[in-house]
Amino acid sequence: MTALVSEAPIDLGHTRASSWAALAGRWSFEGANATYSGPEDPNVPVGVAISDLTLRTGWIEAEIVLRSTKDAGRIVFGRDPSTGGYYSAGVGDKRFAYYLDQLVPGQGWVAQGSSGLSANLKANRPYHVELYIQGQHVWMRVDDVVVLSRELPTPLPGDQVGATAWGGSTIRFQDVRVLAEMPQAFVVMQFGEPYDSIYSDVIAPVAAALGFEARRADEFHAPGIILQDIITSLVTSSVIVAEITPPNPNVFYELGYAHALGKPTILLAERDRELPFDVSGYRVIFYDNTIAGKQAVEDDLRRHLLSILSNIP
Repeated sequence: MTALVSEAPIDLGHTRASSWAALAGRWSFEGANATYSGPEDPNVPVGVAISDLTLRTGWIEAEIVLRSTKDAGRIVFGRDPSTGGYYSAGVGDKRFAYYLDQLVPGQGWVAQGSSGLSANLKANRPYHVELYIQGQHVWMRVDDVVVLSRELPTPLPGDQVGATAWGGSTIRFQDVRVLAEMPQAFVVMQFGEPYDSIYSDVIAPVAAALGFEARRADEFHAPGIILQDIITSLVTSSVIVAEITPPNPNVFYELGYAHALGKPTILLAERDRELPFDVSGYRVIFYDNTIAGKQAVEDDLRRHLLSILSNIP
């Protein structure tokens, strides 16, 4: 399968849905297949079912078949079971052929992207829908054609995968599966010693041990504008690690961008360094640049990543 972005994270394997729970509407399930047969209440024509699949970064795929082109079938991703919030994307809508939206608890559904006309869809025809999620960016491909590419306004609220259906007729979701990839931890810091050693000897190995692929801007090798590569990495990463000891304007620009995205961030700084007012209120891992300090910062970084890991999708 060809990735939609360059230097995609490491492939962690393909998994099909094997168990489902119906949350709204009438459903039947068989292995990786889910069939919506109508709403519980005709006045609320919506169905939601959640599978045993989870995903942080990678592909979600399904064949979606609409009985009526007035209906909609979408893949649920990033669902948080504690709030019920999620994103969904798929085929069908009152006007559009392809649609991306977000269920915000207490607010309702918020449109995030659309393309095509629903009049061009065909009933009883299987549409092969693929979603590629990388951090806060999602691409949707239908029958091998990219139809949507959007930056999400927030990190995914959770990690559950499922299906949602709109309408009063049968909608089938066939062979629902995920292809997980290793999430990225983007590291912003000044280049040169001693920071290169902190990255190679501490940050990268600790992140890798917890299932993250750590990257820095100096590891990009493709042609183009480096600032755009940095912004893309801030959007597509699951966590940001920032070393803020020297008052480097580039580092603080990238850190501010990450905060604006609502991205989980971990700050590192040498002990006894005065921090700028703008970040002095944030929790910081202070470390001693000594052999003894290396073990301490490894332990602190591991604890912070584990804490983030328990709350990100």
